[in-house]
Amino acid sequence: MQVIIAGAGRVGYNIAKHLMHNNSVTVIDQNEYAIHNIQENLDVLGICGNIENPHTYLGINPQVDLFIAVTDSDEVNLLSSLIIDNIATVKRKIIRLKNTFFASDQVKAKLNINETIVPSFEAAQPFKYLVDFSHAHNAKAFKETKALLISIRLKEDFTPRMISTFIGEISGEVAVAGIERQKNFFVPKPVETLLPNDLVYFFAFPNAILSIRTTVCDYNENATPIKNCVIFGADALGVEIAKVLLKKGIDVQIMDKNIELCRKANIELKNKATVLKTTYDADHINTTRFDTDMFIAATKNDEYNITKCIEAKQRGIKKIIGINNDIAYSSLMRNLNIEVVRGEKINAYYSILERIQANDVFNQKKFCGGEGAVLLRKIEATSSLISEKVPLPDRVDDKGHFIILRDNDIFEYRLAGAFQKEDIVVAFTKECDFEVVAKWFQQNLAY
Repeated sequence: MQVIIAGAGRVGYNIAKHLMHNNSVTVIDQNEYAIHNIQENLDVLGICGNIENPHTYLGINPQVDLFIAVTDSDEVNLLSSLIIDNIATVKRKIIRLKNTFFASDQVKAKLNINETIVPSFEAAQPFKYLVDFSHAHNAKAFKETKALLISIRLKEDFTPRMISTFIGEISGEVAVAGIERQKNFFVPKPVETLLPNDLVYFFAFPNAILSIRTTVCDYNENATPIKNCVIFGADALGVEIAKVLLKKGIDVQIMDKNIELCRKANIELKNKATVLKTTYDADHINTTRFDTDMFIAATKNDEYNITKCIEAKQRGIKKIIGINNDIAYSSLMRNLNIEVVRGEKINAYYSILERIQANDVFNQKKFCGGEGAVLLRKIEATSSLISEKVPLPDRVDDKGHFIILRDNDIFEYRLAGAFQKEDIVVAFTKECDFEVVAKWFQQNLAY
């Protein structure tokens, strides 16, 4: 593909790095250091110039397959979208935004934008489920099904047993999508054994998620409902998290040392949350007007978030979540047993990759810090695959774990029989094996 990326910051750099191997990638930014860094380290073309100036684009290929705008300015991203349409023929445009107003269908239609990403909004959505399932470390939802992908740490005295045996003990339907064990991630088959302290990624319906708690978590761990929360960080993500929690009936207090951010947060939240201008001092949590059930370190500094999560844990707060802004810290935070949710920049990166790699055949999402992927394909009522069964070759089956969702039941792919209307084919795979699994979906389930 011919790919143009407007913005050479962390998000633009990582997207270019991912796409450069099989595509012709051009990155545009007026920051000379950023462009120099990209040209030194990546096999892409860097153009140093003003993204808002049409003359910057004059030398690019007139046929563009994908245009991605990921600067920190909504205005620049939207303007670049208009400019590129007058310079080249563009098949697809993905624009990163901060303001949800610009992500409306009307704006997208007028500016010929295919997809928009609002990272602060998207990064806050897992908290809808982390309140209901407080024993989960993270949660992802899918448009095709009510099943969720959740991560749960097995307790230290968990009795090792085969996955198939464990699933038989659970009330409800569940599959194991992946396991992180001693810094290594893998996608297990049902014959693998679950071990104490494994971070397990379960794909399950809500009733099964509740059933899992009594089996894998410490006695009464997080059993009482979350009623209140303290958030360190009052920028866009902290505010979006607060909005989600307020809708769930949670009493929210936000702290930030920046008085201007506090003022804006108070206006945005319409005085429904307590916003305090204060230093990020975990001791202050104990002097607030409530005992804290949940603590969220939502600053843009990962090292700071890690430190404050450790301090909060020492003070006995039962649910502690750290926002992860830099991919390099993702594994460290999980190994410290900190519950990790993606920050804005990481969310922007993965959300864009997920949209690029998804197509008319399958939807997909990344998990475990990008080490794992889940692919989903719904068998529509008009599909020619109904009453058929596509064989799953061993060379593909070895690259992941394949299941079928049928109504509210989960079946192993090879045991499910012929496809039925509304079946959902699901595959869990390591990112390094994604292309093999995606190719099988594309070649066999596109009917």
